[in-house]
Amino acid sequence: MKLTFTDTAIEALKKRDMTQSLSLFYYTDSDCGCPSSGIFALRSHDDLDTIYDAIVETNIGDIIVQKWALVYLDTDNVIDYKESQGTFILKSERGYLNMNLPVEDKRKVH
Repeated sequence: MKLTFTDTAIEALKKRDMTQSLSLFYYTDSDCGCPSSGIFALRSHDDLDTIYDAIVETNIGDIIVQKWALVYLDTDNVIDYKESQGTFILKSERGYLNMNLPVEDKRKVH
């Protein structure tokens, strides 16, 4: 599995000071683990959370992930940023996986 950040996404993360300690978290609201019941979120400064059990190499460094959630990604995944809408996008060779990828700074969560 490959995960790449576009230059536009990298710049948007830098403006938010969110390029350190990245994780890709899968939110699900049911116990079935169905792909239609959850979404991915990109988090920064989330390195103290013990729910992560795998590492994915990216073009901006390693990010931590939940190993079980990797089945919902494809072979070649990209995180992009659409400046006109102010949103991050997760896409793959099969198309858009999330056109409004949540990006969370865990330093600001209480």
